[in-house]
Amino acid sequence: MVSLPISHPIESDTGDRAPRARRLFGMLVCGVIAMSILALGTGASGVAVGDLVLPVLRGEEIATRDLVVLFDIRLPRLAMGLLVGAALAVSGALMQGLFRNPLADPGLVGVGAGAGLGAVVAIVLGGLLPVGFASVIGLHLVPFAAFLGGWGATILLYAVSSRQGRTSVATMLLAGIALGALAGPQPAS
Repeated sequence: MVSLPISHPIESDTGDRAPRARRLFGMLVCGVIAMSILALGTGASGVAVGDLVLPVLRGEEIATRDLVVLFDIRLPRLAMGLLVGAALAVSGALMQGLFRNPLADPGLVGVGAGAGLGAVVAIVLGGLLPVGFASVIGLHLVPFAAFLGGWGATILLYAVSSRQGRTSVATMLLAGIALGALAGPQPAS
């Protein structure tokens, strides 16, 4: 057996990780800024960020079409993407912190199955809604029903796992798995 000399001793990971975390956070912020600039300059219209910056630097007018593309299409799309991504990150971190498990997700506790059940009910029974109500909700019926199904599953899960003002994480986990099995897709007979 051949042994190779190690030039650097293996460092233990017991030291202060705050500087490393700050560097990583800074790199992630720079990445988000770079991707945001790329998203503002990318699209089917062919308007680039340079088409907007260069006329401002020269003191010229920016074309109305370019302003509409930037402020009415790309900027709202970017803002919505950042907000949805932040909301998903926070909700995932909360769920993982609650269960003390880095693999925890809404499917684990039945929230995804409840949302799926709400969407299926809306698809199947959506034709039974009154005409006035259906015209008001229109295309938003299925996402709204999915939201209500996930919310209902969460409330039911919390009610089952809470006793005398205390919530048991183990009971919540087991009740969530059972709720997911009941609300989720059933095997074909």
